[in-house]
Amino acid sequence: MASEATTYFYTLLALGFVGLMLTATFKTHAGSLQTASEQLELKRVLETIASEGTELITLAESTGASARVCLKLPRTIGDRLWWARLVSDSTGTWVEGAFGESWEGRPEWRVDLPPNVSASGTYEGGDGTLALTCSIQGSSIVLTLSSWEAG
Repeated sequence: MASEATTYFYTLLALGFVGLMLTATFKTHAGSLQTASEQLELKRVLETIASEGTELITLAESTGASARVCLKLPRTIGDRLWWARLVSDSTGTWVEGAFGESWEGRPEWRVDLPPNVSASGTYEGGDGTLALTCSIQGSSIVLTLSSWEAG
């Protein structure tokens, strides 16, 4: 009788172990799905910034006027902080961004903007409303990214 109880105990222990393995596997899979979803949301936010920036650049080129657009973007994506910045150099102009503390490491996403534009500025998710300002300075078009607080 004692060996039968031991067999039941080991069977129960094995089933518990298999249950823990299945739970850990599902938790890992759910975490990877959440990470993928957050990455896509960050990409969508950066594409929105690039799209609005491109519209402002087109407006400035065609009318010669300065313009500003304010975008209400999520404070966090999932439960993670995010940041974006405008960069321009001799190779082009783009919006880049990532999760985490501002400007740590390499950006996770990059979305190109029209060439021959001077772009600068940073924005950290949760810092109020994002403001994109486009103006013409001399013969150059300047696109600036910043946070804007209504006052």
